[in-house]
This record gives sequence, C-alpha cells and structure tokens, in this order.
Amino acid sequence: MSMKPKKKSPSKTSGIESRIQEVADVSRTASYAIYGRAGSGKTTLASTFPKPLLLLDIRDKGTDSIADVKGVHVLEVESLDDIEDIYYHLKDDNHKYKTLVFDTVTEMQKLVMKSVVMGKSKNKKVDESRIGDWGSMAKRDWGDVAGIMNKWIADFRDLDMEVVFLAQERVKNVDDEEGEDNQLTPEVGPAVMPSIATTLNAAVNVIGNMFIRMKRTSVVKGNKKSYKEEPIYCLRVGPNPIYTTKLRKPRSAEAPPYVEDPTFKDIQSLVKGIEN
Repeated sequence: MSMKPKKKSPSKTSGIESRIQEVADVSRTASYAIYGRAGSGKTTLASTFPKPLLLLDIRDKGTDSIADVKGVHVLEVESLDDIEDIYYHLKDDNHKYKTLVFDTVTEMQKLVMKSVVMGKSKNKKVDESRIGDWGSMAKRDWGDVAGIMNKWIADFRDLDMEVVFLAQERVKNVDDEEGEDNQLTPEVGPAVMPSIATTLNAAVNVIGNMFIRMKRTSVVKGNKKSYKEEPIYCLRVGPNPIYTTKLRKPRSAEAPPYVEDPTFKDIQSLVKGIEN
C-alpha cells in the first residue's frame, strides 16, 4: 500500500509563506579569507570591518598598525583552549561582537601541529621549533591537524557575524605536489596545508590577496624635476590565473582586478554589484 502525504490546512502552511522573500532582499553575514605577505595591510583592512570587532592575535603581534582604531578588542591566543573557549562564547547570542578576525590561520595551524605532536609524544623529548618540518610529523599527524583545522574553520564560519580569516602568503610550485590538469603554476594562496586551504577557500564568500603597488609621481621644484614613490595598499579580487581569488557577486557585476586602499564597504559594494 502506497502512503500519500497528508494534505495540510492553509493555516498550517501560512507560516512558511511569510518566510519566503525576494533573493535580492536576502541579507546575511559572510566570511572572508585575506592573505598576503607580512606588512601588506591585512590587519589594517580587517580593522575596517563592523564594530565591535574581536581580533584573535595568534602569535602574530601585528596590532601596532591598528592601535588607534576604536571598537577593536584583542585576545592574545596562547593555546587551542583559547580557541575553543572563544568559540563557545561567540556561539552564545549574548555576545556583543559583529566581527571576528583570525590573525592568522597560518599561526593557528602551527598551534594545532604543536598540540597534535606534543599530545602523542608522551615522555619523549620534542624539539618544538622543528614541528612541521620535514620528517617531524607522521602522515597520520598531518591528517589529524587537517581534521581539527577544517572543523574549526567550518564552525567559526557558521557563526552569525562577519568572520575574517587572515593568512600569510604561500607559493605552490609544480614540484611541491601533484598539480591538477590545466592548473597554471606557480599558484599563490593562503599559507596553510593544501587540504586546509581547500576547505578554507570553499567555506568563505570572499578570497582576496593583499599586495603593495608602488606609485611613482613627478615633483617639480624650480627648474628641477624629480620623482617620488609611495606605497599603495591593494586587494586583488578579480579572476587571476596565479593568485587564488573569489568573489560571490551578482553574475552581471564585474570584479576589478584589484581595489586600492580597500575597506569593508568596498568589499560589500563588490559583493552587491554596486559601482563606487
């Protein structure tokens, strides 16, 4: 005998109807992966996100550049216990923060490596400075690190707030590992293990690469002409064959190759397909 679904009365389905909305009206928080070399402006960009903002300083010590920014709070992460504690604190709807920044997931990976190796070392002496070097970890250890990191990335990404993952820059050459068909090399992306980078890149809404472009201008004094150079901090967001980028935006909107002196509002405009 076939079982047919019972018909529900209109009064029981009216609730679901009220939750349906135009796709253009859907508004939700997002997650971001911003990577680049040291001093390229990653933390400065992150400080422009909605306040109050909580920055997890994971052995990076890079908050001097944003010391004068109001509404930014810092937690100096010393262990994975701090990561776990702050997650459950932020999962509670009573917290006050609108943005969470990881500075950086590259250093967070090192914390996880240390935890995995030291947890299995028992009474053996381990040179902590070598953890992560060739031969210092078994294949299973690498798998454990990836499992822990991938879970935390997914869990934090799902929090109801803006979540920013900052990372150092990593250049992957063709000799590093087996490349994919038609994949140009070198490839530049966040400095984490390949399996973790795959999870991070898939989890976030925006992936951007911070870099510095030198702008040359002429200066005329009397009859003499000279030139001066000044740094312009840029965020690479448009499609690129070498640098990993991503921008979830309306299909009709075009992404520029890069944005000068980027802010959260600039990124939001690109995501919404609004021209500045």
